[in-house]
Amino acid sequence: MDCARTRYAIVESKSFQKFCGCVPEDEIPANSKEEALGTLSEGALDDLGTPNYLEIMYRGLKKAFEFSGTTFEQSDEGLKAPGVELKRIEEDKKLKELLIIIDGDVAFPSGRSTLTPKAKELISKIADALVAYPETNVRIGGHTDTPGSFTSNLKLSKERSQAVKQELKQSHEIIEERFKEVDGYADLRKIVDTFFSEKKNRRTEIYVGTVRIVY
Repeated sequence: MDCARTRYAIVESKSFQKFCGCVPEDEIPANSKEEALGTLSEGALDDLGTPNYLEIMYRGLKKAFEFSGTTFEQSDEGLKAPGVELKRIEEDKKLKELLIIIDGDVAFPSGRSTLTPKAKELISKIADALVAYPETNVRIGGHTDTPGSFTSNLKLSKERSQAVKQELKQSHEIIEERFKEVDGYADLRKIVDTFFSEKKNRRTEIYVGTVRIVY
């Protein structure tokens, strides 16, 4: 037996690396998207508490996106990639919710509420995470920028949030009880305070929280 090769194989194994702490868990490559995402069983929320539960989900979602080819950049509030952001919503320095923002220019054709193939791909990743972390629920908000009539923009923003919900329900079997709020806000919640066309204001927001807050 080649002892040197055997020792090398043991040190290279993921289980050994996690056990010894010689390589951070986030840096250990996954063999599949499911392995990257991870999972928690029912009852884990009471054992872990909300901040830890969502921390594990946040890291898993990040790794799952990266496994599929997404390259994130670090931002002050989380992670950013072309077309999608993954943010941390904290209260008293404790993780309370995750926020996934899908760029409006990526999610929908101009003036329509029909999801693009790219949007469906992103929503599929979010759905996988909801399945893997069952003690979570979601809030969905649709947003537009200011040009156009407020009435038509409000209607469009509501239709877009409903389109995301229906994709999660029909294509991924996320049950109705997990949707806490699904609504549209036109330009009432601007990121950039402008009356002109602004891509940051055109967005769909998906908030992921736990079924109850546990500390």
